[in-house]
Amino acid sequence: MKNIAVVIPARLNSTRIKHKMLMKFDDEPLIRVVFDKVRMMGFDTFVATDSKRIAKHLPIKWCIKTGKANNGTHRLSKRVVLDLVGHYDYIINIQGDMVDINHETMKPILKALNNNDYDCLTAYTKGYKPNDVKVLHANNMAMWFTRSDIGYGDRHLGIYAYKPYVLKKYRTLQCEYDTIENLEQLRLLSWFTMNVVETKYNGYEINTEADINSWTLQSRR
Repeated sequence: MKNIAVVIPARLNSTRIKHKMLMKFDDEPLIRVVFDKVRMMGFDTFVATDSKRIAKHLPIKWCIKTGKANNGTHRLSKRVVLDLVGHYDYIINIQGDMVDINHETMKPILKALNNNDYDCLTAYTKGYKPNDVKVLHANNMAMWFTRSDIGYGDRHLGIYAYKPYVLKKYRTLQCEYDTIENLEQLRLLSWFTMNVVETKYNGYEINTEADINSWTLQSRR
């Protein structure tokens, strides 16, 4: 079995929903809900954040204070993070807004990591909605990611597994595509082979007010 840590990147000043990580879900801040769900799966689970307001909702032992970052992968590539988790075989990045993350979603990812030797792995689920990030893939490898509704592809999930050396290199890599599409994974894709694995996730990634309303209605049923 591979030695794996999960690091959840969390910033206070989210772009589309103000202070999203602090919004209440089941009477707890969103970041605490996701942290607890991941911890219950048995992972060494950390939150990397630049916000004292986020940090105060988390156990001190599992909270890593970082400086500002351009995106979640950049935050995980910070030296203060890698000094703490760089000895693991893989570091998994789970988005702090995956409020419905569960063990069934993670099982195919863990199986793929334990049975293979990947530099970088990400996940998808079949089908997509127009607003989803789509992944185009072939032979278990990612070919492209896009926000555009191009008529094909699958829903990309914000779950990544990296070998530590990939994150160490990430800070120095240059790529114009990640700024064009505003997708951090395109920088990785430009320099590394990114494998993909299919999993099931019928839950929400909280990106819009509509996501919040839909999740709230569903949770009350």
